[in-house]
Amino acid sequence: MNYRFQNLLGAPYRGGNVLITQNTQLISPVGNRVSIIDLIKSQTITLPLQSSSNIRRIAASPDGTFLLTVDENHRCHFINIPRRVILHRINFKNTVNALKFSPDGKFIAVAAGKLVQIWRSPGFKKEFFAFELVRTIADCEDTVTAIDWSLDCKYLLVGSKDLAARLFCVEKLKDGILNKPFLFLGHRDNVVGCFFGYDKKNTDRVNKVYTITRDCYIFSWGYNGNNAGNFDENDEGNSDPASPGTPERDGEGSVNVVSLGNVKKRKDFDGKDLGEEGYLHKEKWERLRKDGFVQSPAKLTACDYHRGLDMVVVGFSNGVFGLYQMPDFVCMHLLSISREKITAAVFNDSGNWLVFGCAKLGQLLVWEWRSESYVLKQQGHYFDVNCLTYSPDSQLLATGADDNKVKVWTVSSGFCFVTFSEHTNAVTALHFMANNHCLLSASLDGTVRAWDLFRYRNFQDIYHPFFKTVCLFGSRPKWGSNLCWNSRFI
Repeated sequence: MNYRFQNLLGAPYRGGNVLITQNTQLISPVGNRVSIIDLIKSQTITLPLQSSSNIRRIAASPDGTFLLTVDENHRCHFINIPRRVILHRINFKNTVNALKFSPDGKFIAVAAGKLVQIWRSPGFKKEFFAFELVRTIADCEDTVTAIDWSLDCKYLLVGSKDLAARLFCVEKLKDGILNKPFLFLGHRDNVVGCFFGYDKKNTDRVNKVYTITRDCYIFSWGYNGNNAGNFDENDEGNSDPASPGTPERDGEGSVNVVSLGNVKKRKDFDGKDLGEEGYLHKEKWERLRKDGFVQSPAKLTACDYHRGLDMVVVGFSNGVFGLYQMPDFVCMHLLSISREKITAAVFNDSGNWLVFGCAKLGQLLVWEWRSESYVLKQQGHYFDVNCLTYSPDSQLLATGADDNKVKVWTVSSGFCFVTFSEHTNAVTALHFMANNHCLLSASLDGTVRAWDLFRYRNFQDIYHPFFKTVCLFGSRPKWGSNLCWNSRFI
């Protein structure tokens, strides 16, 4: 018979970052595979593709068509999500800590070790080598940890472990001085996240930058948009000619300053208008605020920013997450969801859902912060699975593991709808009754428990002292061996 992979049950998340595409499609790595959860239809599917090792980072194109996955061996797959096929492959030489498509989907920024590589995004065409390296940025002194694109795809914000964030201009300029990055300094720990902030009146205009560090601080940076990087501060809004010694030239390789009314604008080498503010990485940025999340001695492990709402969500190593309104740093929510480290925290496109992942627990949560209710709450087994069984109609699947829990899964949707945790030792056997409404479980704690799948409760326990005696000595009974039932075990 020809068997083919259908779905993956047991854990919705096992590490790495998570994504939400098309506002309802939740993509999460599960070991060396990728699962896609439809939050509206309440269904989960696992792509029939696998990597050679556990997936470390994923990134999706803005339209949700393409998916990039990078595993622990630095191997990258370029996947067509609707067709569920691998289109291209590439191998990065260094560990990839950040991965992101540009807003227009034409480029991919890859943080590989200390380098930031900008690749041209492949398409549907079959090519011998579809990835084209556009530029390599090697200005960071330590491992790059976070990257963010501007909406116009002209600037890249990079954070690293060298306690600094850098603002790069992606375009190659003929004047090498203009292409040097601006450094955001003053951090005392690794930069976990860095994000562009936008003006509320003009959502395409960058007017601030946020950098978030591992020691639970957030820095707000801003600049005066009227000061262009190549102008004197005293010439603001002034149309006087340039000072002596800096004549205006129209030849190739020069940057021209032209007067249009009372507003100064610059032209690039081809005569195209660069706007009033000039180049962002040549502006005079300054630190506006420094705010602390007050979670010491915990460390900040995950963060995300929603530019439409101007809100920041952060997760900590003690299982606490916080939601803050920027730029005034107003705490909206501060809750605890587990005792383990939160390894993923992201917004959806509309900003009404928050997604949290905990790799150690195999836990994935989707929380609606306005109504304070769960959209999705799934968790896998903490330890190894010992046994499983199908229901008589093959619609349900029960699993038992060394974490003393029994979970019942719906095969069609892939979701766990009930967890029984009354056992005090590992679960070793499971059995569905013929009516499909009752489940039996045996454990090393010396009990066999009967579970009602209508009311989700334990309605009967079968106990014998022999099971307790065997468990105290730390050995499992061998049911095929010479075993005598007599008063010595009672």
